[in-house]
Formats: sequence, structure tokens, C-alpha cells
Amino acid sequence: MTSRRLISCCLILLLATLPAAGSALAAPHYPRMLIAKNAHNNNGGISLEQAIAKARKSNKDKVLSAETIHKDGRKIYRIKILTKDGRVKRTRIDARTGKKL
Repeated sequence: MTSRRLISCCLILLLATLPAAGSALAAPHYPRMLIAKNAHNNNGGISLEQAIAKARKSNKDKVLSAETIHKDGRKIYRIKILTKDGRVKRTRIDARTGKKL
């Protein structure tokens, strides 16, 4: 195999993998959110995305982390937010009822 052909093959392989890498790069900045993305309660509970929207005060607040935990048999979303005035706010939301704890 000539070096020119080898380079062509490598280039084709690289270009073929770019669309898959692009979707991973466009993912939200909350790694735990990706794990629990569809882990909401099938019995009418709220999703992690809905809990995050409820926890944010305005569009200027930034979500630092969001995760699903289990405590006393209940699923709870634990969300950490950086407010626009620079404070870190932690909140917990019941996944079944959608109420802040």
C-alpha cells in the first residue's frame, strides 16, 4: 500500500467518525444529567430536565450539576446552581411530586 493511499484511508476513517463526535460535543455540561436523562418515574413523575427548569430562578442562573439520588425509597433530584450574583445554591426536588424539599 502506498503512503498516499494509506493517508487517504486514514482521512476517510477520520471523516466518518466526525458526526458521532459532534453529537457528543453538543451534549449538555451536566454529566450526571446524561446518565439520568430518561430515568424519570413512569408513574407520572417529572424528569430531571423539568426539575432543573423548576430549580432555576431565571435564564441567567447556571446549572453546575444535577443528579438523581435515592433516599428512603424515594427518587430525588439534587441540583446545584450558580446564581447571577455568584452564590451557589443547592436544591432537592422530589421526582414523583415535583415539589422542592
